[in-house]
Amino acid sequence: MVSYGPPFWGFGLTQLVVVAGIVLLVFWSTRHNPWGTGHHPAPPPEGPLDILARRFASGEITAEEYQRGRDLLGGGGKTG
Repeated sequence: MVSYGPPFWGFGLTQLVVVAGIVLLVFWSTRHNPWGTGHHPAPPPEGPLDILARRFASGEITAEEYQRGRDLLGGGGKTG
């Protein structure tokens, strides 16, 4: 006798729970990968004041050069 019922007609509740668990595990593991996908967003572009601050912090320029650069770039806080 041929049965034309639903595809899981012969499955018991235990088998359905196991299949559903495997599907959920695969879905969760692809969405919450602890190792990341290897694709990281690019850092925001560095602005002129950021470059100046980095150069001062690394010792490439002196405090006077840093202050002068900030004043020229408009980040020195001086008016006029």
